[in-house]
Amino acid sequence: MEPLNLLIVAIRQDWQPLISESLSNAGYQFQATKVGSKQQALAACHQSKFDLIISNCTLPDGQVADLMSVLGKLSPCLVMAEGHCPTTSEKALSLLATDFYITSSEQSSWLSAMEHTLSKWKSNARQNIEKIHQNSSSLHRKVLAICEEELSVENLDKKQADHSIANVFTIILEALDLSRIYLYTKKSTPDGEEIIVQQNEVSAPGVNSRTVKTTDIPNFKRWNNLFVSKQHVQGDLKSLPAEEKHWLNQRDAQSVLAVPLHNNDTWNGFIGLEDMMNARQWSEAEVNLLESVARLIQQNQLHQNLPAFGQNRLYTTQV
Repeated sequence: MEPLNLLIVAIRQDWQPLISESLSNAGYQFQATKVGSKQQALAACHQSKFDLIISNCTLPDGQVADLMSVLGKLSPCLVMAEGHCPTTSEKALSLLATDFYITSSEQSSWLSAMEHTLSKWKSNARQNIEKIHQNSSSLHRKVLAICEEELSVENLDKKQADHSIANVFTIILEALDLSRIYLYTKKSTPDGEEIIVQQNEVSAPGVNSRTVKTTDIPNFKRWNNLFVSKQHVQGDLKSLPAEEKHWLNQRDAQSVLAVPLHNNDTWNGFIGLEDMMNARQWSEAEVNLLESVARLIQQNQLHQNLPAFGQNRLYTTQV
């Protein structure tokens, strides 16, 4: 079992051993960060994740309720009051809103309250995560339904088809909180070289367009091998190979997801997503959504009387 990572806030030095001794005597492994104020607690939580926060009910720089309202979303919290036992006069820490307390002679009873707090917080966190997943799943279904309707119209001309894809990209951009989404298609040059051509791009407000008509992604062989295997590409400035990091950095992006479009066993393009703010870990649900949209775009292309993928045409817009 991993040691408990504790944050102890504004508990004075003379009372701190009550916590550490009771935990040690009960066999808990733990490490404790000790701070003296609300602001220091906020800074500590910005830098580290804590399993439990124990705070004095009296803070030198604000109300403990304000601190708990913020930190309680990040970690389970207990609030204690410093004092003395009325019968023995020994130092005591009492757990607010309960009958539990810690003294040198009574060290174990409060641990049941601590365990209950940890268990309840984990249970609530699991429920919240499940709710987020349910909401996300519902959102993705709605987005896919709208995209399917948008791309179901047949016999569009080139401009109408590009506008339809741009509408779909705008919906995805806003639903997934992206910086940029684009469609690249594969083209063969007269001398037989394969390059990728940007065909559509939609970007968020304030995001500069990166519309390069003929761009070779560095070391594209890696991407090609993944696309041939019907796999997606994802990464950020830390995880991508060096040449691809440089390419992503030139696009002012922190992370990228690329999902191929397939016609039978051949890939002929890909949808790319970029996040300029975060080194994003793309979820399985997001990947599945993009794979579904890629299939819709491929089917839509086959239903239109348009030049095949790879013809030089570029359509860009900004939300």
